[in-house]
Amino acid sequence: MSSGNRPSPSPTTLNAPPHRQGLPLDIKFRLLALLPLLFFVARVIEYVVIAHTPEQILWCCHVSNLLLAVGLASASPRIIRIAVIWLLLGIPPWVLDMVMTGLITPISIFTHLGSAALSLVAIRVVGMKSGAWLQSLLYFIILQQLTRLATVPGPYTNVNVAHFAYGPLKDIFTKYWIYLLVNSLIVALALWLIERLLIWWAPVRGD
Repeated sequence: MSSGNRPSPSPTTLNAPPHRQGLPLDIKFRLLALLPLLFFVARVIEYVVIAHTPEQILWCCHVSNLLLAVGLASASPRIIRIAVIWLLLGIPPWVLDMVMTGLITPISIFTHLGSAALSLVAIRVVGMKSGAWLQSLLYFIILQQLTRLATVPGPYTNVNVAHFAYGPLKDIFTKYWIYLLVNSLIVALALWLIERLLIWWAPVRGD
């Protein structure tokens, strides 16, 4: 068959990275968005209806579930990359919080470990690119400031450390802007390291 008779690629195929042309971001991939969306909705019900602590849904790890759902539904590699980085970064603090408080629910397992596993599946399809760490940092800074506007300071409402330093660190960082700067630098380093690991594990070949 001559090249002139070849069928035109579908839009979803055109959205796929060069090394994934044989695995287009088709409807099956987009339907995966239902899982993180369900995780997010379950968390909303848990916080808003059961615990009556709606501000807790603004934690970055929870919002990143919704972000992953948007990325999968729209087949957007950029959004997926931001979500996967934050879902992976959110696991260590979640484990630490479980150890310190002893509080764990089946929903929290799905929203952290379940979504992290799903995000790894997604990133193997779209691949990781350099620069995603910076976009992820900007995403967090914007979310953090929105959280600061939407919540009031308190020991249980310091969501995304938007009001003061986390835990015992508030005794060390008496000035919030200093803590914010130091915390942002540490977060930036962590995001960059995760990006490097994912580029090694799931590169976008041909870039």
